[in-house]
Amino acid sequence: MTADQVPGLTYDESVIGKEVEVGSFTVTAEQIAAYCEAVGETSPLHTDPEAAAKGPYGALTAPPGLVHAVQLERGLDAKIQFPGVAFHAGERIESLAPLRVGDTVTAYNQVKEVYAKTGRTGSMVFEVRRTEYRNQDGTPVVATETSFVRREV
Repeated sequence: MTADQVPGLTYDESVIGKEVEVGSFTVTAEQIAAYCEAVGETSPLHTDPEAAAKGPYGALTAPPGLVHAVQLERGLDAKIQFPGVAFHAGERIESLAPLRVGDTVTAYNQVKEVYAKTGRTGSMVFEVRRTEYRNQDGTPVVATETSFVRREV
């Protein structure tokens, strides 16, 4: 079932695949320590500067999930209109390169796709958003894909 075959569904197709900048931040050792403490991260690559210096990256690095601790703008809105309830349907995070102390990271977001499926309870519409985080050199360091679902009630 394609999205255009779902009765009652409308959305702005013009935003699909358009990437926009949604914010920047600089990674600090204090930020890494606070994040690791909050989530119970114990890897010495993220928590022990001396051990991390002897590791594969030669310095302290941040867990990729740190990007979720930063407030960013939402990005473009597909303006999905579909009767029913909406909720978070899952997330995938991918580490692409080390996220280092001192990196200035800029996030770029896009509505990757909108698609429909039929489930036990009827039609469902999914929105997948991709955010790529790039360091000051333009190197991608983390990518996330977040899915939201709207379901008939």
